[in-house]
Amino acid sequence: MTRRILPEKPWIDIAIDFLGPMPSSEYILVVIDYYSRYMEIEIMQRITARETVKRLKKIFRTWGPPRTITLDNAKQFVSTEFDEYCREARIHLNHTSPYWPQANGEVERQNRSLLKRMNIAHALYNDWKAELDSFLELYNNTPHTITGKAPSELLQGRKSRSKLPQMDDLETTPPSSDFRDRDFEKKMLQKDREDSRRKAKPSDIEEGDVVLMKNLLPTNKLSTNFLKEKFTVLNINGSNVTVQSHHNGRKYDRNTAHLKKLPLSSDDSTDVPSFQPEIESRPEQEAGPEVIFGSGAELDTSHSSALGVDESAVRRSRRTIKPKRPFSPSE
Repeated sequence: MTRRILPEKPWIDIAIDFLGPMPSSEYILVVIDYYSRYMEIEIMQRITARETVKRLKKIFRTWGPPRTITLDNAKQFVSTEFDEYCREARIHLNHTSPYWPQANGEVERQNRSLLKRMNIAHALYNDWKAELDSFLELYNNTPHTITGKAPSELLQGRKSRSKLPQMDDLETTPPSSDFRDRDFEKKMLQKDREDSRRKAKPSDIEEGDVVLMKNLLPTNKLSTNFLKEKFTVLNINGSNVTVQSHHNGRKYDRNTAHLKKLPLSSDDSTDVPSFQPEIESRPEQEAGPEVIFGSGAELDTSHSSALGVDESAVRRSRRTIKPKRPFSPSE
């Protein structure tokens, strides 16, 4: 018996095979990594060479193309289209001997485990597809009996999170590295540039403030920028703000850019305050003497004379008003 030597890296030597047909006349494309024993599957209605290449491209988008593929002599795998794709991707094909499945033993062994699980699911629930994803998740995240490591850990270089607590779940300070420092530096430069371009400034909205919410779904061109309804700030988490309506008590999550803080004095008012400058009027009891202008440059000072007010105090200018002279034809 000849045993295959473990590859030096994950996903450089893989094996593929078809499992089926299933009760629904479908087939399962099984892909196994010889280094990590990681398994990928694809359910296929047609097992043509074109469809097989399409499904392999989907898997290779995640893990990249391998260096070699071990496979049997099925007509899909010996077709010209499949061979041309592997040649373009620089993938070497290792075809096994005809009618000798032991030569591709890794994938054949996993096919037996997969088929056993689907037989049980089909007998109990009459739905083998429902158990397929569950089996794949358990298999890829359970330590293998040969390597002692989970296939996902060997392939990805890390342990996948599960329901069981792990030490990796504890927050720790990430180690410093060149790419981490470069990432932080570039992000800070982009932040400063965008803050300067947008003239961004820290928000002054605090919990308990009364705010207006931006009208994000205007009904027409004449809709107001902000809703008439008022809201109270309940919680602030970074730039995300939770507000509650004064009208119906509903809660909304909005960005600080969608809210406008109202003055405290306007909390008792039911109208939306105008953001245009208002012209203040003086009370009647504080108003000064009324000045009435005539048709010419004269000033009516009858009211001021009666009140004993100096005429110069109510005149618009300090120039001397000359009396009118009668018109003379000789002039």
